Amino acid sequence: MPPKPTGVKFDVQVKELGGGERYENTHTVTWRAPRSEGVEIRVYGVTECIAEPAHPRPDAHGPCLVVHTPLPASVRRLLATAPASDGVVSWTWTDEYGGCDGFPVAAHGPDGTSYFAVVLAAYSASGHSIFAIAEPGGWWEPAPGDVVC
Repeated sequence: MPPKPTGVKFDVQVKELGGGERYENTHTVTWRAPRSEGVEIRVYGVTECIAEPAHPRPDAHGPCLVVHTPLPASVRRLLATAPASDGVVSWTWTDEYGGCDGFPVAAHGPDGTSYFAVVLAAYSASGHSIFAIAEPGGWWEPAPGDVVC
C-alpha cells in the first residue's frame, strides 16, 4: 500500500471571462511525496460538510473536514487523477456568478456537484493510502442580525 500523500498544498486561480458573471476556476493540488512509479494520485471533492455540528452556537465556525474523519464513498466525487511522479494535478471549469455581492450562486466542481472539502490519496495495485486533506473547507453559523443572502 502506498504512503499517504505529504507536503500537500491546494491553490485556486479565478479568471474573469467577461461581463463580471462568468469565471474560469482552476484548482491545483500539489504533493511532495509519494513520487513513485506505478502510483496514482486521486483527488476527491467531499460533498458534505461532515465536521459541522448539528446545532452550532451563533457566530461559530470551523472546518468541514478534520483528520480521522471517516470518508465513505457516498460523500466523495472524483475530481482529478495524475501519476504520483507528476507531483501536481489541476482541473478547470466555469462558474456563473451573481447572487449577493458577486459571490458564486453555488460552489461546485466540474460535474456541477457542490463540494465542501478536497482530499487525495495514493493508489497502487496493492491498495490505497489513507486520505490527506488538501482543503478542509469551512462552515459558519450566522449570529442573530447577520445579513446572509
